[in-house]
Amino acid sequence: MGSRWAAVFRLVGIGWYIALCILLGALGGRWIGQKLGGGSSEVILMVVGLLLGLIVAFYGTYRMLKAITSEN
Repeated sequence: MGSRWAAVFRLVGIGWYIALCILLGALGGRWIGQKLGGGSSEVILMVVGLLLGLIVAFYGTYRMLKAITSEN
């Protein structure tokens, strides 16, 4: 029973990791865009931050799932 809950919490943690990477990427890009004067640069940098957050989220998720599957 204990290993089942450990797996559940590990998967929930991966979900939080994905959400935070995407959110922080988008908000970070928006913040940098506002510091540079706003307007179209804010939107462009928010999209760039969002894409970077997605890349980091998918790469990190791949590494975490690879570690989980290698344990089993």
